[in-house]
Amino acid sequence: MKIEIREAALKELSKVHFSKEEGIRIVAEFVGTCSIATDIELHIEEKQGEDKVIIEKGINFFVPEQSLESLPNKLFLDFKSGYGYKVSSAEETFGYNFKLKQKNK
Repeated sequence: MKIEIREAALKELSKVHFSKEEGIRIVAEFVGTCSIATDIELHIEEKQGEDKVIIEKGINFFVPEQSLESLPNKLFLDFKSGYGYKVSSAEETFGYNFKLKQKNK
């Protein structure tokens, strides 16, 4: 899996103070309701278990094995002031207004 960080998102991420072990966890879950969708959350936390580690532009991304099944091979991470982060692929937009949530330690 590859993650492309767009310039606006990279600028915003440069304001986040990650500890040496922290990164952004991307949790994706396929939701089968009336429509087909993938529910995504972004958290700041440390690597867990068998997470796949993706390092892009010096930022660690942790993706649980189960989440990989619900995500495409390439994701784009963007940011727009007032709207938060946007997660998309070449085929679809997974959502806007994502915030980085700090997990309780």
